[in-house]
Amino acid sequence: MRRWEAGRVLAALASAIGAAVAVASGCGAIDGYDCDEYLECDVINEDGTSNGGCEGTCVDATFGSFVQKPLLVWMGPKSISPPCDAALRKARPDGAAQLVTFDLLYAEPEPHPGCDPCACTPPACALPAGLAVTSGFMCDEGPGETVTPFEAPAGWDGSCVAPGAVPPAALGSFALAPVTERPCEVVAAPVPRDGELPGDAKVALVCEDALGTTPCPNGNEQCVVAEAELAAGWRRCILSEVDGDYIECPAFEDITGPRFSEKFIFWKVAYDRRECTPCACTETAPSQCEAIVSTFEDAACGVLVASVAVSENGSCINPEPGSTLGSMSAAWRVNAPGSCAPSGGELDDDRRVEGRRTLCCLPEGI
Repeated sequence: MRRWEAGRVLAALASAIGAAVAVASGCGAIDGYDCDEYLECDVINEDGTSNGGCEGTCVDATFGSFVQKPLLVWMGPKSISPPCDAALRKARPDGAAQLVTFDLLYAEPEPHPGCDPCACTPPACALPAGLAVTSGFMCDEGPGETVTPFEAPAGWDGSCVAPGAVPPAALGSFALAPVTERPCEVVAAPVPRDGELPGDAKVALVCEDALGTTPCPNGNEQCVVAEAELAAGWRRCILSEVDGDYIECPAFEDITGPRFSEKFIFWKVAYDRRECTPCACTETAPSQCEAIVSTFEDAACGVLVASVAVSENGSCINPEPGSTLGSMSAAWRVNAPGSCAPSGGELDDDRRVEGRRTLCCLPEGI
């Protein structure tokens, strides 16, 4: 073998031995090389045990005003919020780094849908409901007297009606029901939903993983769980330490590798328990109602028995002895419904949002 060939072989052997030593001693640049490449260390030793290195993904640790460690975050309805130990597809063995709750944040409530406007039915004057006929004098309904109803149909407009026939023996007197001043009433309307995050507020469950303390080859990096190990719905994020709408995700030019670039806003306290105040109707002017009610012996309102003015107190009539009762009619003498004003239908003040926090997450698929 020529001398120069022997020298080449010896140089190659020395390089291989140097690389092997570097690998065995941990991650880092190989002395004697003028490049900046690093050798990645295996995190599992030949006997299957961990050598203490990062088993997930190493990310740049330039976090600025954020909590100085990556966190695992689940975002969704509070009612189905999982525990932190559900973040991993496979449970870690006893003694291994476990996940613990770091914080629970709330999304800002959706805008309240508002309250339905309050409205009132108009007041109205209603004609008497009919007569109460008794065989006694002065509307006596005592023992031994017969009482015969002589009622008008519902919604009676005063036109001639014949509810029945009352013979002379049963017609001693009759009581006229009063006219009715029907007050205004609240118009029934669908009840609007409350603004309170309808029992299912969106939250961000923030969990801390001790895996972040394991070393990465680059001292400016921290270790986070690999995405393949995360259960569905979980993200790897960093969390701002201060309250402010000026907080942006880290975007330093010297950051290499994955960036926490997807921004989400949550709050330490956020709820909207506002409800709509109940509707009410207040009379602003009284009604004035008076009617003339006429009774007749025949069924066609032809032979008059009596005509009486009736207001809110009603009246008792003693017809001529021997009279019969077969029909009745009515007409308004005064029909002047009053007025009223609605109130209510306003939101009360039970909304609170404070402690703004910014979450910046690694994009999914990294």
